[in-house]
Amino acid sequence: MRPQQQDFPSSPSVLTVYHYDAAGQDREVELTPELIESADEKSLLWIDIVARSENEIHRAGKILGLGAESLRELLDAEIPPGPHLDNYGNYFQFNLIASPGAAARDGDDVSPVDSEEENKPRKWERSRLDFVIGKRWLLTVHDEDLKFLRSFREQDKAETEIGGLSPQALAASLLDWHLETFFEEVARIELHVDRLDERILGEPPSGSLLGRMAAVRRRISRLRRILVVQRPVFYGLGRPDLTKVAEGEAASHYEMLASRFERAVDEVERTRDLVVGSFELFTSRTSQETNDLVRSLTFFTVIIGGVAAIAGLFGMNFDPPFFQTGSAGFFAVTGGLLLVATVAWAWAKHKHWV
Repeated sequence: MRPQQQDFPSSPSVLTVYHYDAAGQDREVELTPELIESADEKSLLWIDIVARSENEIHRAGKILGLGAESLRELLDAEIPPGPHLDNYGNYFQFNLIASPGAAARDGDDVSPVDSEEENKPRKWERSRLDFVIGKRWLLTVHDEDLKFLRSFREQDKAETEIGGLSPQALAASLLDWHLETFFEEVARIELHVDRLDERILGEPPSGSLLGRMAAVRRRISRLRRILVVQRPVFYGLGRPDLTKVAEGEAASHYEMLASRFERAVDEVERTRDLVVGSFELFTSRTSQETNDLVRSLTFFTVIIGGVAAIAGLFGMNFDPPFFQTGSAGFFAVTGGLLLVATVAWAWAKHKHWV
C-alpha cells in the first residue's frame, strides 16, 4: 500500500509521517519514539510538517532528538536574508526559499502569462522550506502546501523501493524537484516573452507594451535573487566536512545537484537576455514607425512645396496671354495641380513610401 494521497491545507498545522519500507508496505503512520528506534536499512521515515505549529515542531523535535537551536530555526517563519547549512553532528539542517508558484494554493494561478496582476507580489510568493536530515529519517517543515512535494508523493502509483534509499538521497531527490520549479517558472516567463514579441510585431508601439516588458524584467530579477541566495546550500552539501554526516552514496547526488543549480541560474540569465531582445525588437519597431512617419511627412512636404512653387510662378508680375483666360485658366491650373498631387500620391503608394 503506497502513502495515501491528500491535499494539505495551509492552516492548521499538519504533521504527516510517511514510512517507506522496501521490504514491506509504504504507508502513513503515527510519529512515535519506537518508530524512530525501529528504523533500519530497509526503511525510511519522512516527517512532513505543513505550517509552523509550535506544538507539532516541539513534539517532532523531542522524538527526533533535535537541539534547542534547531527548534528555534524551525519555529522562525521569517524569510532569512540567505539560506544556510548547519551541521549538528548526528544530523544536518538547512533552509531554502521556494520559487514563485511552488507554494500556490488550490485554485490560484501565481504565474499567469496574460494578466495585469502577474507581477504584483503575493504574500505566499516566497515560501520557506526547512530540511533536517538524520540517520534514517528526513524532516521537512514549510509554511504553505508546496506543489512539488505533493507531486513527489503522487508519482508513486504502487509499492516502491524508496525505503532502501538513505535520507540524504531522498533529500537530494526533493531538492531536484525544488530546482525543477525554477525551470517551470522560466518556461512560463519565456511563454510570456513570446506573446509580448507577437504583440510588438502586430501592434503599434505603446507605453503599455513597454510597461509589460519592465514588469517581466522585474519578475526575472526576483526569480534570480531567490535562486542565487541558495548557492551556499547547494554547494555546501558537497563539502568534505559534511561527508562524515552524509553517506557516500549521496555525495554524487549532491554533485549533480550543484551542476543542476548552475544550469538553473544559467536559464534565468538566458531569460534576461530574451527580455533584452524583446526591448531591442520594441525599439526597432518604434524606429520603423518613426521612419515611416518622417518619410510620409517628407513626401507631403515635397508635394506641398511643388504646388506652392507652381502657384508662385503664376503670381509673377508678367502679363502673358494665358493670364487673360479668366475663370477657365484658374480652374485649369487648379485641376492640374490636383492631378499632379494625385499622381504623385499614387506613385508613392505603389512604392510603399506612404
